[in-house]
Amino acid sequence: MRITGMRRYLLPWAGWRYWQERLKLTAKAVVAAVIAWVVARYLVGHSEPYFAPLAALLGVYPSVVRSVRESLAYAAGFVIGAALAIPVGIWIGPNALGIAVVLVFAMMASGWRRLGGQASQVAFTALFALLLGGRQAVEYTLPRLADVAVGLAVGLAVNALVFPPLYLRRAEYAADQLRDALAEAMDALAGAVTDPEDGRAGWDEADERLRGVQEQARHAYEQGRDSMRANPRAKLRGYKLRWRDEPERWPATRLMNTLEQATTYLRSIAATYDEAMGAETPELRLSEAFRHDYARMLGTLAGLVRPLPEAPGEPEMADAERLQAQLERPHHGPGTDAPGLWDPHKEVLRLSRLVLDDLCPRPPR
Repeated sequence: MRITGMRRYLLPWAGWRYWQERLKLTAKAVVAAVIAWVVARYLVGHSEPYFAPLAALLGVYPSVVRSVRESLAYAAGFVIGAALAIPVGIWIGPNALGIAVVLVFAMMASGWRRLGGQASQVAFTALFALLLGGRQAVEYTLPRLADVAVGLAVGLAVNALVFPPLYLRRAEYAADQLRDALAEAMDALAGAVTDPEDGRAGWDEADERLRGVQEQARHAYEQGRDSMRANPRAKLRGYKLRWRDEPERWPATRLMNTLEQATTYLRSIAATYDEAMGAETPELRLSEAFRHDYARMLGTLAGLVRPLPEAPGEPEMADAERLQAQLERPHHGPGTDAPGLWDPHKEVLRLSRLVLDDLCPRPPR
C-alpha cells in the first residue's frame, strides 16, 4: 500500500504524457534540422552546411527562453573559438605549437560563466577551425559561421512557432499534489502530537512523502514558469510576454509560495514538539491537554489547506481563528513564560499563527 501511494505521488506524469512531449520535441528537432540544411545549402549556397542542422538542434529545448539562452551561448562560443583560431592559423599554422597555443587561450576563454553548458564549444571550434582551415582559417570559418547563424535562427523560429512548450497544467497538477501531501502531513503530525508512541511512524512516513512531493512540485513549477517566458502561447492564455519573470497572475505562483511556507512552518512545529517533549525540565514539556487541543488546531489547518487554491470559507476561517486565540490566551498574560528564554508553547503557537495568516485570503493585487 505504501509503495502504491509513493508511486502515485512520485510518478504523476509517467507514461503517455512523457512520450507525447518527447514526440513533439523530436518532431520539432527533425523539422528544424532539415529546414536549416535546406536553407543553408540551397538558399545560402553552401555545399556542405553541416553546422546548420547541428546549430538548429540548440534552438529546440523544452522551453523557448532556454532555447534562446543556449543558442546565444553556442553562438558566442563559436565566435570566440573562431576568433582564436584565425590568428593562430595564419601566424603559426596547424601544427603542434599551434594546437598548444590555441588550446591555452580557448580553455581560458571557456571559463566565462555566461557560456554555461556551451563552454566546450570554444575549444572545439578553435581546434576544428585550426586543423581544417589551417592558414586559410578565415576562408574556412566565415561560411561555417553563416551556417551556424542559419541553424540557430531556424531552430529558434521552429521552437517558438510550432507548438511552443507550455507546462502550466503540469505545474498546477504538481502544486495540487503538494497541497494534498501537506494536508495529510498535518493530519499525521496531529496524530503524533496526540499519541506520541503510535503516531510517530505515521508522521515520519508522511514527512518523507511530503519531501519527495515538494521537490517534484518545485521542479515542475520552475519548468512551467520557465516555459512561459517569451512564449507566444502564454500571450494566448492572457499573460503578458516576459523575458525574466513569470506572469504575476498565474495562480500556481502564489499557491506554491503558500504551500512551501506552510511546509516549512509545519516541520518547525514538529521539531519544536520533539525538543519540548525531550526536555529535562517538566515545565517545558507540553501537557497532555495542550497537546490534544493543539492537535485539533493542526487538523483545522489541514482542513483549510485542502480547498486551495480556492480561498477557505469564512466559517472555517472563523473557527480556526477562534481555536488559535483560545490556545494563545493562557500563554499571553504576565507570568506565563516558562523558565529560561525558550517557551515551546509560545513557539508552536507562533508557528501555527504564521500558517493561519498565510492561508488567510488576501485581496488580489
